[in-house]
Amino acid sequence: MAGSTAAHADELARLEFFSGCRVDDLEGLAHVLRPLTAMPGDVLFRQGEPASTFMFIAGGRAQVTHIGADGDHTVIELTPGLIVGEIALLRGTERTATVVVTEALTGWVGGHDALDAMLAVPCMAERLLSTARQRLAGYITPLPVHLRDGCRLFLRPALPGDKERAAHGPVEFSAETFYRRFQTVQRPSPRLMAYLFEVDYVDHFVWVMTEGADGPVVADARFVRSAEDHTVAEVAFIVGDDYQGRGIGTFLMEALVAAARGSGVDRFTARVLSDNMPMRAIFERYGARWKRDDINVVVTEFDVPALRELGLSKHQYREIYSLARHVIKAVG
Repeated sequence: MAGSTAAHADELARLEFFSGCRVDDLEGLAHVLRPLTAMPGDVLFRQGEPASTFMFIAGGRAQVTHIGADGDHTVIELTPGLIVGEIALLRGTERTATVVVTEALTGWVGGHDALDAMLAVPCMAERLLSTARQRLAGYITPLPVHLRDGCRLFLRPALPGDKERAAHGPVEFSAETFYRRFQTVQRPSPRLMAYLFEVDYVDHFVWVMTEGADGPVVADARFVRSAEDHTVAEVAFIVGDDYQGRGIGTFLMEALVAAARGSGVDRFTARVLSDNMPMRAIFERYGARWKRDDINVVVTEFDVPALRELGLSKHQYREIYSLARHVIKAVG
């Protein structure tokens, strides 16, 4: 399926994966990649097999199927511009999924030498690790959560596709809800939505709650680590209008505690509107004390709560902690 002619750096630069990269920086990688063509039904990788190559998709589509330890199947579609197969090479393990071509596919394939060349491209190591974590997060089975009113939702780490699920899904986030979260009545821009959901799970971790395992996003909560002190992170959350007042904010706050403790974060900060009493009350439950930062904004900093201060059972905490660690340490 692979030819013998090397890729061209300008062709690679047009791929979404390399957006922002200089053509000159991709020359070394281009020399060690080979062109790839494959037809529908061709198996590119098979779960459990040793890994020796990875691929970039320039055109066509493929389907990724991961079978978990519990037998559950997770299916993800690969589209042009994406990378596939890099996780097993990064980790030195067997393939984590089976990849089958669904639409005539073109691209490039490379081995360990190409992986080394790609890691030499400025900022590419960070991007590669972030992409790998996002891919592995997609294989996680969402955790069912029973709210105090008996409703069942699902908790999982955020995925890049959540920006579309949140922006165009059926769950309403009113202007007032957006204002309380973002301190502006304007809806988040596409760039902000990408920032909110295309995260690295280490410096920027996000939980989402969904209505059904594959359903729309009804709430999210995040911590963003301080660049000056990696033991400190800012926390925030947002809950859809019809889901407010049901304990979701409190639950997500405690889920953030589990993720933070698995990531080396010791203190939380928050910046909220002074009249956002529901959010302030949640933070105050864990020791927040407020200082005025602006005319209508208050800030706080407090220790990440200990397990004994949480409403979560030890079993719930362990489940959530393990879920977070799965993606935080995905490529470590």
